[in-house]
Amino acid sequence: MTRTGSRYVVIALVLVLAAMAPVPNVGAAGQVVAAGALAQGPADACAPLVERRPATPRPASSPVTAGLADPAPAPAERTSVTVGFVPISIYAPLFVAFEKGYYADEGLDVTLEPLAGGSDLITLTANGEFDVAAAGAGPAFWNAMALDLPVTVVAPGHAEGSPVATPLMISREACESGAITRVADLRGKRVSVNAPGATEFWLGRALATDGLTIDDVDEQFLAFPEAVAALASGAIDAAMVGEPLATQAEQQGIASRLLDDFPVQDVQPTTVIANDGFLADHPDAANGFAVAYLRAVRDLSGAGFKAPENLAIIERYTGVPADLVAEAVQPVFVPNGVIDLASLGELQTFFRGRGQLEYETDIDPGTIVDLRYMDAALARLGPYAS
Repeated sequence: MTRTGSRYVVIALVLVLAAMAPVPNVGAAGQVVAAGALAQGPADACAPLVERRPATPRPASSPVTAGLADPAPAPAERTSVTVGFVPISIYAPLFVAFEKGYYADEGLDVTLEPLAGGSDLITLTANGEFDVAAAGAGPAFWNAMALDLPVTVVAPGHAEGSPVATPLMISREACESGAITRVADLRGKRVSVNAPGATEFWLGRALATDGLTIDDVDEQFLAFPEAVAALASGAIDAAMVGEPLATQAEQQGIASRLLDDFPVQDVQPTTVIANDGFLADHPDAANGFAVAYLRAVRDLSGAGFKAPENLAIIERYTGVPADLVAEAVQPVFVPNGVIDLASLGELQTFFRGRGQLEYETDIDPGTIVDLRYMDAALARLGPYAS
């Protein structure tokens, strides 16, 4: 079952206004793209991204998910599973799987529990209130893992595509006037991220494309909607802004993308975690959850993200209009269920360099990840064919 009605409406409105993103961020890995990637030129480069790149056509419906090689038998009694999540599009597989009946197919009675913020998800999963949850691999994630809480990563979350879904933006006025034409022009200027941690990784990678580091700018912390307003007023000079707010700000003539692409495609900033007691007590349910989740991931991969039924589900849970979701840059999901241990380690290294970790010895990412559940899902579903 799912708790709908006023609770979703309130949280969706908070999220549209607070625009939390994903978690979302500078390591040395990945090639550096050319300085001043896109919006560093004449006025037409200040136009919305959707006007400067061909739109991805919307399919009539989502692709049919891979059939189950070994369908789960209908159980005499369904297993209850409580799933915590933040209702934003990067976590869409969790609620798409629910709405399409994939959990029910696996004999699971799933309750979806939306939260306005992600920091409590790990604690609530560790204490058993949630059996499964979506979690960003930010500083709070690592500091919690250092406490040896009974939580394990069981599936990958999302990654960035090209262009990125959290671009570096400036005001439309600064773009059209030529006051800022390239990333190097941000030296000494006020540049915001939504919070200390994950999005800073993105900022660092973006600045590095033109020879800057975070220390070369005056870093500010503003929630994404506040950052858009600050760009409009001139209170800041640039900001990392997450989708769909980035596209909305362009459509309203407030902001332009100074850099719409930079090398972060090798990083998975979000995960799916589970309570260790749940995993031990209900291994079949855990495997079934993995199958249902991966089916939804595949539905949302590539052009399937913009299938009408998927857009309708995303609108229902996030409160973001389907047309805006369709025009925004979409997150990238991992249809073969690969959990990137190297990228988790890279995030940890970055957060340590920023002084955001409260423990001394780095955690081996392999010790907090269990690959068996994604392996079981792949054995059932087979490899993904785009």
